[in-house]
Amino acid sequence: MFDPNSVTYNVVFKAYNQNGQYKDVVSLFRKMMELNVKPSCYTFPMVLKSCGKLSAICEGQQVHSIVTKNGFITNPYVGNTLIEMYSGVGESEQAYKVFSEMSLRNIVAWTSMINGLISCGHMELARNLFDLAPEKDVVLWNTIISGYIERKDLETAYQLFREMPHKDVMSWNTMLSGYASNGQIEACEKLFKEMPLKNVFSWNGLLSAYAHTSRFFDVLTTFQQMLYEAGVLPNDVTLVTVLSACARLGALDLGRWLQVYAQRRGYGGNIYVENALVDLYAKCGEIESAIYVFNGMG
Repeated sequence: MFDPNSVTYNVVFKAYNQNGQYKDVVSLFRKMMELNVKPSCYTFPMVLKSCGKLSAICEGQQVHSIVTKNGFITNPYVGNTLIEMYSGVGESEQAYKVFSEMSLRNIVAWTSMINGLISCGHMELARNLFDLAPEKDVVLWNTIISGYIERKDLETAYQLFREMPHKDVMSWNTMLSGYASNGQIEACEKLFKEMPLKNVFSWNGLLSAYAHTSRFFDVLTTFQQMLYEAGVLPNDVTLVTVLSACARLGALDLGRWLQVYAQRRGYGGNIYVENALVDLYAKCGEIESAIYVFNGMG
């Protein structure tokens, strides 16, 4: 590079991050420091993210020291990334130390810290911090509810869900998926009916609930309602779920129709849909069709 500055490095850091070249980010940052190029507030989040992705805690701590030395520890964006990095490698105490030292803790910082505590298994501490948060947006509410769902404490999750002052469709889907993944079909159906707005992820949640409890006929009837009554277009997850139900029921004709439909909707080359088709044809004894789809994959 000719007379590089932080802007030049940041462009390269961004490209490396987007391509998953996290080791290159760390290596280039080391070279940047050797050349005494002064980093900016935009540099550190990209480097810290790479350290987190690599679980490179030693390198992350070194970057943390440079952050402090250069006076960026009070920058909310940098602070949030530090919290995420430490939480991602299980260093919740270090993450909380960063959080407590932040002079400006916005809603993103509170959410990052609470999510970090949840990911480290400290649900009670996360709840205590949630209760202390000066403001709570939909993302923060969804975060704490998801934490209880992961612990399979659906009673507390639902209690918080009901306390939410404002719910978006993601809030409803989060609770719906919680019931679906834990096999609580009646609660899932009840919540689905109450939803003021449903998108493809809402329908996928109900379809998944039926599939996980082997109610394959319900998968097919719900899919028909989704298409013809609600007018919601399926995605690849929907198609895989319905194709799997067809395979279990031996519904070959519907499976063939779904193959044509998937191709028309642009999912003909989707690896997950194609795998589901191969499975369908194999289970239905249509070996030639299974081989045909298999040979066309990739």
